[in-house]
Amino acid sequence: MLDQRPLLGELGSASASLLEDMYRPEDALFPHSTRQDARGLEHTFEHPHTIRYTINTLLGLQRAARSGCQDRFLQSTEGMVDRFVELHLGETIDPASVGLLLLLLAEGGRHESLLGELVGRIGATVQQAPADSLTIQELSWMLWGASAAARVDATGATSLADRLFATMDERFVDPSSLLARHSLSRYRSRIVSFGGIVYFLRATYEYAALTGERRPRRLFESGVEAMLGIQGPRGEWPWMISVRTGIPLDFYPVFGVHQDSMAMLFLLPALDDGLLDVEDAIARSLAWSLGKNELHVPMYGAGRFFAYRSIRRDQRLFRQRRYARSLARAFADRSGSLTGGKGLMVNRECRSYHLGWILFAWAGRPDQPRLEAP
Repeated sequence: MLDQRPLLGELGSASASLLEDMYRPEDALFPHSTRQDARGLEHTFEHPHTIRYTINTLLGLQRAARSGCQDRFLQSTEGMVDRFVELHLGETIDPASVGLLLLLLAEGGRHESLLGELVGRIGATVQQAPADSLTIQELSWMLWGASAAARVDATGATSLADRLFATMDERFVDPSSLLARHSLSRYRSRIVSFGGIVYFLRATYEYAALTGERRPRRLFESGVEAMLGIQGPRGEWPWMISVRTGIPLDFYPVFGVHQDSMAMLFLLPALDDGLLDVEDAIARSLAWSLGKNELHVPMYGAGRFFAYRSIRRDQRLFRQRRYARSLARAFADRSGSLTGGKGLMVNRECRSYHLGWILFAWAGRPDQPRLEAP
């Protein structure tokens, strides 16, 4: 049979091939982390986020399968979803994972009888858990899933989406910047990660599409415009951002998944709807991954395709130091320094959800990215 993966574009085709080698069919999971060496691929499945990463990856494979590609592995996605639900529905309990699973099943038209149950789980979480125990990522994934379920008339989904958006808008959105805080805790309320902003913007976009209301559309447009203003000189997206001022607090790590796919979760809808001029931002974001970055290193490896995780500082306890730097700058309203090439390293780990977001963002589009700089 003629190979159909070129229909996905170079990046999507390569991502699907790597995911096929990552999949563990006996328990229907994709790994949390993968590294490669001379012996081949080494996977890590023993991590609490493995369930969520698998759902995220299935979202991307489902999009790719529905784009018209007749590849055997992609066309087995429905079976992978069914097997995952059979084995792991009971383990899918945290709010973020339930929201993503609701999105997966609603978009795929699978297990429609479960949609009401998942809507009920999320509703119970919102009712029982205080708002200050949730993060903007959890709320965003739940809102995105509820909006998708409402479009297929799942019982209770529309009212749930209304409640989630109201909580987000009233409690999490800063009235001056219109950006959403990470959480309501004293320290994390001043900062938000780029990932949190991505999911907040996509969720408000989906809710606006569902309801036609102006407020969520305004939050989406304002947020996209704010992100365009802080994209780095090489197209890189900062990791930590001040909620009140919208200034970058720390650029590092610069994550590959942000550059080639997660930023596209808001840039491509803005492009398709003609809301803002985002073509240059998309081009520079992708160019960073192709090697126009501070280390002049392509983030897809050499030889066999492998999507590297990030460029980060080469130092001990870098996660703790990153948070401390961001927190200090947030309290001082001081911007972090721009990116540079000293004291940096490539994190050559690959996360399955990165490949899933690539497929989700780009499958079926005529403007898919290449794997080499033009």
